[in-house]
Amino acid sequence: MQTIGRARAAAVCVLVILLAATTACKNSRAKVAEYEVLSAFIDAKFASRKGVDPLEPTGDGVTRIVIHNMTKSDEEGINCLRMDGNGQPIPWAQTANSLQSEAPSLKRATVDAFREVNGQQATLHRSFHIAFDYELVDSTQLDSVFKNGNWPAYYKRFPGSPGILGFSRVGFNADGTQALFFASVSCGGLCGGGAYVVMERRDGHWVIEKEIEAWIS
Repeated sequence: MQTIGRARAAAVCVLVILLAATTACKNSRAKVAEYEVLSAFIDAKFASRKGVDPLEPTGDGVTRIVIHNMTKSDEEGINCLRMDGNGQPIPWAQTANSLQSEAPSLKRATVDAFREVNGQQATLHRSFHIAFDYELVDSTQLDSVFKNGNWPAYYKRFPGSPGILGFSRVGFNADGTQALFFASVSCGGLCGGGAYVVMERRDGHWVIEKEIEAWIS
């Protein structure tokens, strides 16, 4: 009886280890996919302007990308909830329905996954693979730049940057062929915007399917 009991205990331990390993493997693949999606978005938006097109206010081409190292789920960065004109949170169901109305191909599973992964902020790491040199900056670094001036001080510190990019976590549908995330850029007092981005995986590459504007300044 003791031998049987030990065998069962050993089998349970093996099962637990296998389940933990499987979960870790899935999480690792999901993180890699997130950076693939965000990298593809950055290149799609800026690679054609690499070092050539004039960029206000510096007048230079894009030569580097600056990314805030903490994720934000939307323009407020709070649990995926947007605010109405009175500063009250808009119910998530309303936002989800609006997103699907703006992008009919957007699957509800993708929207739900987006909300789930953005339940709390996360730190971005140097796992981007883009056509630019890039820097991850934290709030302390940005505060030190802006306390010495305004946007001119920023562009002096980060010449060739199109501004400060911000991203949420990425939600995927079940088979990993559709992605939803929030992206923003701040580039001056009246320069910036944020949008929900729907991307699709086609022929092994991520492409932008739809950008749903959330705010602009």
